[in-house]
Amino acid sequence: MTQTAAASPALAVDPRDLRMPRWVVVWLIISAVIQTYDACYVLLGPLSHDGGPLAGFWPGHVFYGTFDHRYGQFDAFGSAQSWANLIEVVFIVWALLHARRWSGLVVALLVTVATFWKTVIYFLVEASSGLEMTRQSLERGDLVGFLMVAVLPNLFWIVFPLAVVIALGRRVYRVGRAASAAVID
Repeated sequence: MTQTAAASPALAVDPRDLRMPRWVVVWLIISAVIQTYDACYVLLGPLSHDGGPLAGFWPGHVFYGTFDHRYGQFDAFGSAQSWANLIEVVFIVWALLHARRWSGLVVALLVTVATFWKTVIYFLVEASSGLEMTRQSLERGDLVGFLMVAVLPNLFWIVFPLAVVIALGRRVYRVGRAASAAVID
């Protein structure tokens, strides 16, 4: 293939499709901060948990732990998810540093797919265990608290990543379609 043929697919691509939308950049920044904060709470337990000397840095998490015991006590799955959060943050930072490049967009898409599925798996593990870590709030008759504290905030981590996956996936699809059309011509 000649140099001209290799360069031609890029000419057929809308330059806006080669970089991340601003709202995705904002989401990734917020996501990285929250995932880091969250992972530190879990991984520093019991120091960060209720009664621990660092609990004051995570009052929302301490409260959340009364509804989801995976956060209020050590849990291997919660710990593994926290390590995954930190790995995701590394990739998010890399993607943000390359936000105006195609490579940054692709890495952002991949890490957001990971965020989405990690949250889905979190829900599936809880559902498959018979609500082992959250059932106590239902047993004490606090259905509204269960829905508002244990379910609704976690749905946020499914809906927003899914929106990012759709937006970035469409861009990847358009670029791939344009590139393959240019190669075929």
